[in-house]
Amino acid sequence: MTVADDRQARVAAEQYAAGALSFEDALTRTVGHPIDRATVATALGYLASLGALQPHGPLSRHDADLLDDAGFTDDGERASFAVALGRAQTMSDLRRTALTAAEVADLLEVKAARVRQLTSIEHKLWALDDVDRRGRLYPKVQFTDTGMVPYLDQILPQLPADLHPLTVNAVLTLPREDLTVDGHPASVVEFLTSAAAEKDLPTVLEVIERATSLG
Repeated sequence: MTVADDRQARVAAEQYAAGALSFEDALTRTVGHPIDRATVATALGYLASLGALQPHGPLSRHDADLLDDAGFTDDGERASFAVALGRAQTMSDLRRTALTAAEVADLLEVKAARVRQLTSIEHKLWALDDVDRRGRLYPKVQFTDTGMVPYLDQILPQLPADLHPLTVNAVLTLPREDLTVDGHPASVVEFLTSAAAEKDLPTVLEVIERATSLG
């Protein structure tokens, strides 16, 4: 946090204490991106259940350890509000920016039945199992502007079926030392989009296996 950021956070805290700002507005000014009431409510629910997080309930020990590596670290006993808020915000962002099944069908130029088949049978599409007013949601990270991220349909079926959405997101989006683009560590999605060829898939799969293994 820079000096300016620290000053802004202190001012926001003072204004909140004085009743000049709502809790959500104070958080927004402190963290630098919008925090809405629904996100705060999700974070409070997370704390109330000592680790329960929508949409799949409690994180497994496996997921918790992987999220520690992704920066979603708690104190080992009770998650801090900052961690709960961070996780809730990430889940909120995943849902907010996700595509609906109809949008995926249009993007991939397939029928709705094919989208369901790719999701539930072939596991070549990643969908959030919680259903809101838009129906099943598909995180945007797996798509480009013209279709699916290259080769990702060969990667997603290899992921453990019980991984939490936050873990899947971290596996796909965190930079990996073994994957590089222009000499810099790249995420799985960035690598597949920018530099991958068919011959690189075994390396990518090895990286993902290490990323999802406690060993």
